[in-house]
Amino acid sequence: MSDNHIRGISTTLALLDKALCEFDRWANGHEIRSVLYQVENPLSLGRRRLIVGEVAAMKYMLEEMRETLNLELTVRSADRMITSSCSVLWASLLELESRHLRRYGELPPGLAEYLDPKIAPLNKGLRRIRTAAAGSQPP
Repeated sequence: MSDNHIRGISTTLALLDKALCEFDRWANGHEIRSVLYQVENPLSLGRRRLIVGEVAAMKYMLEEMRETLNLELTVRSADRMITSSCSVLWASLLELESRHLRRYGELPPGLAEYLDPKIAPLNKGLRRIRTAAAGSQPP
């Protein structure tokens, strides 16, 4: 196989493996309860067991494929994942400022005065998280 074949196959199967890791967490009862984001987990014990078994079988097959085809391992670094996510979220938060929200129509009275002062501290928090993840000293 060419290097392009190996990279293409490795990338697709790494995405599958990443999804299987997430399925496994959910099958083991993982839930998320935060302020504006929640993942409920209504999976019954029987359904969880089926998922865990299927994930294990698929990972076994992926391992065999990696060894047989000499596929590349995709390694992601948590610090880089955090810093890149912070950069994307920083830009998204700026879009919540009233001057940008006006593209959706006239803002209700008081929304700009309420929302605009909250954006800078949220972005400052993202910068602190990004700095911590990057291993830099905070400003």
